[in-house]
Amino acid sequence: MFLVVAVLGFAMGGSLAARLATAIGLVGAILTLQLISRSYTTALQDRIIKLEMRMRCASLLTQQQQAIVARLGKAQQVALRFASDGELGPLAERAEREQMTADQIKRAIASWVPDLDRT
Repeated sequence: MFLVVAVLGFAMGGSLAARLATAIGLVGAILTLQLISRSYTTALQDRIIKLEMRMRCASLLTQQQQAIVARLGKAQQVALRFASDGELGPLAERAEREQMTADQIKRAIASWVPDLDRT
């Protein structure tokens, strides 16, 4: 839609209104593309984090604990990635039992492991 405004403004000639329409259309198109790009990037990053957590859980947790992590919401799983290997299982169990939010999970982590690969 913004590109249509920009093209129409360009086609109208060199008047002030045409230049303004072109500028508004281009700025709107650029902002829309940035928002779409950011949302796709965030969604992809969440999927990668969930995959990393599944791989990590497969090597560290029992089948029962893995099932618990799988039942947690996306935000809760993302928060658990900061837990150390030793506290991952017990914290996942506690998160399910107490219905902890992602923020509560992060606050409950005693041995924080930073995720330096994310922006």
